[in-house]
Amino acid sequence: MDPEAVNRYGGTVSEELGQLQQVQSAVSGITVTADAFGHLPNAQNLASTYMEHAAASRQNVQVLAQALSGVVSGLRATAQNYAAQDRSIGGGFGGGQ
Repeated sequence: MDPEAVNRYGGTVSEELGQLQQVQSAVSGITVTADAFGHLPNAQNLASTYMEHAAASRQNVQVLAQALSGVVSGLRATAQNYAAQDRSIGGGFGGGQ
């Protein structure tokens, strides 16, 4: 395993996480008033359903961001562990002398 490759992939995922967090910030600022759905008899129900769906979508993006953050941490730890193992094995064979 190439620890640097794992580290680079962690960096790529970290960049994607940053973009997702920007999307999350932009989406959380969007508000739609209940009267935006007009004055039809079912408009209030439609507005309520939309608000529930929007809240669930914001929650999903937040959960995804948390998951990606965990992936980044895991990849960094994995790269460090592989690098430490490589050094340990190299030292055991006299590679450090």
